[in-house]
Amino acid sequence: MSSRAHREGSRIRHAVGRFRLPLTLLAAGATLGTSMTGTAMAGTVPAAPPSSSYGGAAWQRYVEGPPAPDVRPVRVVSVSGDVSGAAHLAGRGGTATLTMRPGGQPPVVLLDYGKDVGGLPYFDVTAASGSPGLHVSYSEAEQYANQPDGDTNPTTFFPRPGEDPHRYDDYTVTGPGTIRATLIQGAERFERITLTSPGSVTLNAVGITFGAYDATPRDYQGWFASSDSELNKIWYAGAYTTQLDMVPANTPDGGPQPVIFDGAKRDRLIWIGDMAQDIPTVEDSLGSNGAAYLKQSLAIFGATQQPDGAVNGFATPLGHSYFYSASYSMYFVADVAAYYLYTGDLAFARQEWPAIQRELAWNAGNTDPATGLLLTNSSDGADWDYYDGAKTGAVTEFNALYYHDLTVAAQMAAALGEHAEASRYAQQAAALRAAINAHLYDPSTGVYDISTVKRGPIAQDANVAAVLYGVAPQDRVARILQVLKGLWIPRGSEPFSASAGYSGWVSPYISGFDVQARFAARDATDAYTLMRNEWGQMVTPGPQYTGAFWENFTPQGPVPSGSTSLAHGWSSGPTSALTGYVLGVRPASPGYATWTVQPEPGNLRWAEGQVPTPHGPISVRWTRAAGGRAFALTVRAPRGTSGTVAVPVSGSAPVLLDGHPVRAGSPAAGGPHPAASHAAERDGYLYLYGLTGSHVIMVR
Repeated sequence: MSSRAHREGSRIRHAVGRFRLPLTLLAAGATLGTSMTGTAMAGTVPAAPPSSSYGGAAWQRYVEGPPAPDVRPVRVVSVSGDVSGAAHLAGRGGTATLTMRPGGQPPVVLLDYGKDVGGLPYFDVTAASGSPGLHVSYSEAEQYANQPDGDTNPTTFFPRPGEDPHRYDDYTVTGPGTIRATLIQGAERFERITLTSPGSVTLNAVGITFGAYDATPRDYQGWFASSDSELNKIWYAGAYTTQLDMVPANTPDGGPQPVIFDGAKRDRLIWIGDMAQDIPTVEDSLGSNGAAYLKQSLAIFGATQQPDGAVNGFATPLGHSYFYSASYSMYFVADVAAYYLYTGDLAFARQEWPAIQRELAWNAGNTDPATGLLLTNSSDGADWDYYDGAKTGAVTEFNALYYHDLTVAAQMAAALGEHAEASRYAQQAAALRAAINAHLYDPSTGVYDISTVKRGPIAQDANVAAVLYGVAPQDRVARILQVLKGLWIPRGSEPFSASAGYSGWVSPYISGFDVQARFAARDATDAYTLMRNEWGQMVTPGPQYTGAFWENFTPQGPVPSGSTSLAHGWSSGPTSALTGYVLGVRPASPGYATWTVQPEPGNLRWAEGQVPTPHGPISVRWTRAAGGRAFALTVRAPRGTSGTVAVPVSGSAPVLLDGHPVRAGSPAAGGPHPAASHAAERDGYLYLYGLTGSHVIMVR
């Protein structure tokens, strides 16, 4: 998020935005119409799928979280002035002494923790003389590490007890003992230690007591591994990013309930738009171990709704929330629906249902009767790209989000027994979809305009929203995705064409939905390319590497400033894309009562992993021979669930289900194995429906 704020009227509006697209899983055909209540799954070490000779437990080496809460530096970057034994600060044993003589040069030691960590810094002093001032500053990126006051100040415009408002600390050292910070420092990779007055300090150790959710392999209820180590690193970096943003209950700058922040460094606030990507990432990796962080964060927004029905856009862990924009207000409905889809927690959906109804009524009140489109203005048109200002008129992205909200609200209403509401929301959704296509699609460009006010320029967010939410008719999707490739640069995708007059900063938030849209549209080749181009650089060691994903960056690669967050959960979209489309496991109804397994292999040789569900894990492993024609998939699903498995087929290649031939048709017609209710072939896949338990499917 941005670190600036402004006030309009009586509402606090923070000038930082997040874009919210519907979950790709929903756009790909998942339904919320089946109600069930999930049960928690124990946080145990996931078992490898059957016959696992590829990844096995090797996935654990990609886990980024520290093995213990006491985190120490891994190297000394630089030393200047009178410093002895600095190398001991990056090891175990020995001491380092910093000395400053009257009128002399301050000693400086720059330490590297190797990746982003965060929490409470500490300094173990074994000796001191002269009562010198100890000044310590913190940075995520190396290019800002030698700034005396750290990489950004202040860290938030909504300070609260327990949170350090600065990226530096000052202490007066009078003798031996351990100095422990009492205020949380968010994410930092680099720590700069110096003296500001004459004297000397001997340090036995420096470190950080980790303050975020520390997920070791045992905490991962879901995991992913493939033949591509870069994709593996991307999956776990996304998971670690959200973990750095997760704040346990009753921590120094937290609240009575666990919550998830937007960024580990900045703003350390709960943003409803960011949760659009946080929810699938956390559910696919931590499962029920992380569910409370999502649920309690959503509950804050439902409990602090504006009197007119608008849901606020950002909140503190203490339960105070503030309005941001119309788009962020709408994220609430989509996020509750996404949480319900993964968990099957119908009781929570029922709890939030009155707030959902009021939000949708507020949306309806902002709709133009003449066109049927939602309108925004300068007071509520802010979005994920806060630096571009408000989007006004009928904005395609906002209207697509509204369409998605109505669609999932209709499904939740049916699950709750509110059948009249379900019908009404479904009718409103159909009318809105028709209005978007009638007023905002431009046949000459083959894409949707930014808005009725800004026509012509190409927008990534507007068109990805139209594809993901199902606004765009199928016969338009391929062209839309092809036109969006005109925004591609070597490091990913710019968000707008130059004629839009908006910033060209690359947004991994929007591009994450772009990747998911391409997978959902069966454009796997381009989905893989965009993912590798944009996120591959973030998992490559370098001065901006943090083991996590960046908020945004310039087209040339560097982040815009030291205040840019380098551990931002809204950029974690590839993690759920890899689970949902490469491993291929997606929920088809709430709580995985029904599920889909349909891999998009791309150029991979194999992939395997585990997906947590309220019923127990779904394990999948697939391999394919050189040339891609022979394919084998093993699936193990928990009791009480059923699903569809789709395997890629070519021509008349025979398919075996558990060793028995299978082809499209019904069992009575000699089609599928009796284990499947029926089978069908389309778009290069053979679909086997109604599977339960464990099966092996082979394409010869």
